[in-house]
Amino acid sequence: MSADLHLVFSRDKSSRTLTITDPNPNLTKAKVLKAMENMVAHKAILANKQVVDGVKTAYLSEVIVTELNDEQVA
Repeated sequence: MSADLHLVFSRDKSSRTLTITDPNPNLTKAKVLKAMENMVAHKAILANKQVVDGVKTAYLSEVIVTELNDEQVA
């Protein structure tokens, strides 16, 4: 099983999510939020050609990948 890290940034009244596949498993909430704050401060993330203006949240989602084979039927 793998995981995705979702970084949710604010942009005016909406939000934009940056998804990172298979992030470092040793990340903490504090480290992730600090990195996100640095990205906002350095205007590193764009949404529709506009810089994001804040940090909303960050979360992990688990991903289960099941390969299909010729014997499986839907």
